Amino acid sequence: MTSFIRNVSFDCSDPYSLAQFWSEVIGSAVPPEYTPGAAEVAIEAPDGPRLYFQSVPEAKTVKNRVHVCLQPGDRDRDAEVDRLLALGARVSSDHRTPDGAGWVVLLDPADNEFCMTFSTAGR
Repeated sequence: MTSFIRNVSFDCSDPYSLAQFWSEVIGSAVPPEYTPGAAEVAIEAPDGPRLYFQSVPEAKTVKNRVHVCLQPGDRDRDAEVDRLLALGARVSSDHRTPDGAGWVVLLDPADNEFCMTFSTAGR
């Protein structure tokens, strides 16, 4: 018997707001049963595990030990990084190479790290 990934969980101070950001990232709406001030929010990813956001009292203090790696779907990596920056992400470190390979480490509005890898379409 094996296990499956049920959630990728995010600790944060405002689950609803962070779920709104990630819903734009993955193109999946926050279900209507969740409202501002909710202690937990879950959104279903179209092609992956659901994303689960839970309220915690403490602020993030160190680098994530596990993080989400994204690959752009219908655009090249740099265009997708620009889209995520417009949504409120910030660049933590940039590991892109001149040949189009590499990745960008981004921070979501709660300072959780995630990566945007290269796109096979953009290479």
